[in-house]
Amino acid sequence: MRAPLAVLPVGAALALCACSGTGTPNIFSDPAPDAGRPGVDNGDAGDLVHGPEAGSLTPPAVCDPQSTSSFAPSWQQPEAWKQGVCTSTQIQGFHTACLTPPIVKTTCDAFVQANSNCAACLQSQETDATSAAIVWHAQMRYWTVNVAGCIARATGDTSATGCGATYAAAIACRQSSCNVCWQAAQASTASFQQFSDCESQAGTTTCQTYAQAVPATCGTLSAGPAAVCMPPSSATAADAYAQIAPLFCGQ
Repeated sequence: MRAPLAVLPVGAALALCACSGTGTPNIFSDPAPDAGRPGVDNGDAGDLVHGPEAGSLTPPAVCDPQSTSSFAPSWQQPEAWKQGVCTSTQIQGFHTACLTPPIVKTTCDAFVQANSNCAACLQSQETDATSAAIVWHAQMRYWTVNVAGCIARATGDTSATGCGATYAAAIACRQSSCNVCWQAAQASTASFQQFSDCESQAGTTTCQTYAQAVPATCGTLSAGPAAVCMPPSSATAADAYAQIAPLFCGQ
């Protein structure tokens, strides 16, 4: 089993958490949280192709979506479902100790050490061979709920051409297109709002092909087996985590 991860403390640098946090609309036709900011967990997921704020703001050039001509999606196979290594109390405890601001590193480390098997199931790095319930990005600066991996398991298709992989590619494209803005946000020369607006705009511009491939490949995500993975449009980061983490690590 993968070694447990230790969570970095959230300091002055921008840190994001999974799901539809402040001003971060989704970019697919079926609402499902994917990225937000810890500390302001009042999700407002919108239409993934036409997010409620797409084009509504005029961010500086550094936060305009950048060309994705060199972007190539890399599918990360999801871990198995129902591993049975976490109780509901542990799942909630991990969120409280390691994902809920203000994050205290010693508190999170203590929880991870005391619940090593569960913690190893719940989290993974974007560079790992497989993806867990949540995935850490940018050297653990932010995390996303693994909606794509959940979809792959729910539909029984974990291939690189399946619905889950297609969903993941659209999200990864947005992240790639707005990477410059993310770097600017880390340097405090751009805001989280501008970063989230950039991702929203990327869904209709630089990443439109990937965004449009989702309904073409998946159909209606809110119906059928994938529905279990799709938090409602009003879901917060905590809601999406509570919905998907038990599917990976619960009984």
